[in-house]
Amino acid sequence: MKKLLKMRNIRRHYVMPSGTVKALDGIDMEVSEGERIILLGPSGSGKTTLLNCLSALDSPTSGSYSFSGSLVPSNDSEKMTKFRRDNIGYVFQFFNLLQDLTVLENLLLIQELAGSRDEGRARELLGMVGLADEIHRFPAEISGGQQQRVAIARSLAKTPRLLLGDELTGNLDSQTSTAVMEVLVKACEAEGITCIFVTHDESLIEYATRVVRIDSGKILSDEIVE
Repeated sequence: MKKLLKMRNIRRHYVMPSGTVKALDGIDMEVSEGERIILLGPSGSGKTTLLNCLSALDSPTSGSYSFSGSLVPSNDSEKMTKFRRDNIGYVFQFFNLLQDLTVLENLLLIQELAGSRDEGRARELLGMVGLADEIHRFPAEISGGQQQRVAIARSLAKTPRLLLGDELTGNLDSQTSTAVMEVLVKACEAEGITCIFVTHDESLIEYATRVVRIDSGKILSDEIVE
């Protein structure tokens, strides 16, 4: 498989009154196109900090990060924003849908911000996640699981190369989590999108092709899921 990204000796340190916090402390990682990676680790292990560096929401203190063969911009908010807009999709634990927009309008807005409004594709994505009949409803009128499906479709609306998820099933019950993950995997496979998800839920491993365990800012293990 073709390599999508490579991190070498990534460190993210924060200087606090009590001392230096080593949120990431020498991360080496390579990700190939089409992989679905689960990042597992306890609270405070560095999982979310790693996602923030992968998405260029945050800049590493040191180390190198290349994406599709080019160095990812750091410490330059304008270039980092363009990198995210062109390459990254994000699904959060909290759905972050705009409540005064319909399901369809939430997707169209993201497309407009990315400079590529396409209502046909937006409708196609909502059909892909099982919401073809809900497109004119508002977020408050559908269930939590359906709202997370909208969030997934919205993250795919600009065709990202890398989709990141931070505890995306954290607010859902186990049955709804299963349904959401099945929809997500199917959509990413259909779209050819690489995925990295942070979770503390071991049951989600079945949806991954690879599991990376992290603690104290270091990778403890990196295993292929058979």
